[in-house]
Amino acid sequence: MSTTTIDIADSDVPKRPSSSTHFAFRHRVFGIKGSYFAYMRQSTVVGFHLPLGDMFGVAPINRIQEEFRLDPDGHDGRLLQTVTRGLRYVREIRPGDSIPSEILDGTASWSVEAKHHEVAGNRLYLQVWSRTKGEERVIAAPHVQEQIAHDPSIRRIINDGLWALAAELGYGEDGVKEVEFQIERVRREIVFIEALRDRSAYVMEIAAGLDRYNKLYGNVRDVEAKIGRARALIRIPLERLNNKFAEVDARTGSILRLLRDVDATISLIRGNRDDLHFDLLAWSGLIESWKNAGYECGEAALALIGETYKFLAAHYSTASAQTRTGRMH
Repeated sequence: MSTTTIDIADSDVPKRPSSSTHFAFRHRVFGIKGSYFAYMRQSTVVGFHLPLGDMFGVAPINRIQEEFRLDPDGHDGRLLQTVTRGLRYVREIRPGDSIPSEILDGTASWSVEAKHHEVAGNRLYLQVWSRTKGEERVIAAPHVQEQIAHDPSIRRIINDGLWALAAELGYGEDGVKEVEFQIERVRREIVFIEALRDRSAYVMEIAAGLDRYNKLYGNVRDVEAKIGRARALIRIPLERLNNKFAEVDARTGSILRLLRDVDATISLIRGNRDDLHFDLLAWSGLIESWKNAGYECGEAALALIGETYKFLAAHYSTASAQTRTGRMH
């Protein structure tokens, strides 16, 4: 790509937000309507995608930086570095977009459903309840939470547990209020873990779906071989997802330990939240495809198996998995 092939009209240049919270680029190339940043197809390279006449082109951002002589330490050069960081949290970034809040203050830039807020709150207070009964445990399954929460004696036991925690932590007269305040701080963070736990269930369903297709195509050698490779590859993301959830559960499995250092707990939750969210972003398209799985032999099934294997091979073969992990950290 050269600078002479791109027509940048004055009308294409948007008004730049003055706030440092936006991708407010100064060079006119970033003002081309319809342009955006995203990973290049089946690649770990960040590209600048832009319309070129009747076609849509893409160039690595380092090539854009070289072509337009953007100083790496200058305004736009630093923003390009922020773009690379920002694509860990969103699928694409358009010039003028807000910088993801994960970069600005550590909070999540995506929203969750009301049910996840309820699950997160129930989980933490039921830990207080189970601790008071001498068997503290994490209860994250909504149906189990509902069964326990309907017991009218639960609230009284939780109140006793809050007083006990306040005493152990050495809080003063308003100790219970302080305990509840700190629990709320953690709840606001762990709600995203519960939303991601919900989302990860789709990956488990895909793994189970591959098992079903394996039985259907057990006598078709080439199809069975492809399914077998896919089943082997999907173990990699499943193990990674399970390990991340287990790490959060282990850190938050003791309500007393959690309350002794809430800041450290929140830091660990956010790190795992971002890793889990990044991993699951890539699955969005495949998850949608599997929602229509009919589990019958035919062209649709073969196409879905092929799409799944291609996705897994691109993201979780030995080489791609190492590159992906390196990019995240």
